[in-house]
Amino acid sequence: MRNNKSRTAVAAAVLAVLIWRAPLQASPEDMPPVKPVDRLNGEFLKNLGRDFAAVVSSPVRWGSGDWLKFVVLAGTGAAIYGFDKDIYDWVQRSKGSASEDASTILGKLGNGGYLTAFMAALYAGGEIFDEPGLRRTALLSLESFLTTSALVLGLKAGFGRARPNAGEGARSFHPFSLSTRYTSFPSGDAAGAFAVAATIAEESSEPFIDVLAYGLAGLVAVFRVHDRKHWPTDVLAGSALGFFVGKKICGLNKSGRDNAYHVALRLTPREQALTLTIFF
Repeated sequence: MRNNKSRTAVAAAVLAVLIWRAPLQASPEDMPPVKPVDRLNGEFLKNLGRDFAAVVSSPVRWGSGDWLKFVVLAGTGAAIYGFDKDIYDWVQRSKGSASEDASTILGKLGNGGYLTAFMAALYAGGEIFDEPGLRRTALLSLESFLTTSALVLGLKAGFGRARPNAGEGARSFHPFSLSTRYTSFPSGDAAGAFAVAATIAEESSEPFIDVLAYGLAGLVAVFRVHDRKHWPTDVLAGSALGFFVGKKICGLNKSGRDNAYHVALRLTPREQALTLTIFF
């Protein structure tokens, strides 16, 4: 177990290193100056409070397009809910040694501790190399993660859905129970993974980074069912929550000009290495 945790921590650290070892590019002189929150200080905490309030109250400002997305997502969840047990059983029957091995590493990437370590490494890279873009991405990821986690805790307590290992089936609910057996809906790991992935994708202009971020988050969601921690609708709801919160947090912190921050994939011919570049 200790070796599995070590390997997962190493994987998270490597991913963080790939991002914060980016060369700095100067912004064009004719671009308007911006002062985004890129330091972990009192201003960041104020920004976190304002953004959290904006996210929580955002449904009252939804337009027809937002409500349509919600209805489609809720309808999809309701349809899957009817087959939760069947899908869960199919995943369990499909498990093998390869998926079990992958789960020991990839399945842990949504854990709050590992996500926090990743964001800390990203922020540290920004400090070491004096790159505000990295610090900004780390802090927006932290905002998204904390906001999503708070919402997840409230929903878990309100629904009180029994976990698969509780042995009560997919339709057992115990609202406002304090037992961890009844904290299945929504999946916190899936929500956290997608919140961070959405933030990174929003700060990136490179499709490869988007695919990598969402791909890893998707694997986290799948492995939560694989590891008998959640029902399929738990991970669907958690993933959607994290995704939309991450997008909302980034939208609230736009600098006033489009594409102020970019993450680009670059292949260095001489070294044959992959680097990430942040333009700001």
